[in-house]
Amino acid sequence: MKELKTRHCSYLAALLFLPGLAHGQAKAIATAETNMKATAEITECKRKEGVLTIKVRFKATADTSLELPYAETYVITPSSGKKYEVLRDSDKNPIATTQPLYGNMVQQNLKNGDTFTAWWKFPAPPPETKKITLSLPKTEPFEDVPITDQ
Repeated sequence: MKELKTRHCSYLAALLFLPGLAHGQAKAIATAETNMKATAEITECKRKEGVLTIKVRFKATADTSLELPYAETYVITPSSGKKYEVLRDSDKNPIATTQPLYGNMVQQNLKNGDTFTAWWKFPAPPPETKKITLSLPKTEPFEDVPITDQ
């Protein structure tokens, strides 16, 4: 009987708390290992009005410092091999996650278990392109990432 009560409480806890966790974090479309003591998960790859937006959630596996230079962050279309670099505004500032002290990169210190989400905007590949490869510094390539059109 005690085991049944414990199991019942576990199910109740799962019903109450897991839906909130599921809504709080976007589902990963693709996952890659990094050389920065963190895992990386693409949570969005969306094409809208000529712009491709990509969001990546990093989760630290130990205390670490993420360093992601914009010049080393790009998208490639597998079919044509064309490279798309991070978009920039009229003042040459990247249209991406930015921090005042780090003009040429995303830089974030994380404690073990912490997460951090970064985003970048790229010129969108043509509509017939359905998948891309994302290249981030110190990270294995994210290959065959599906594009969601909006």
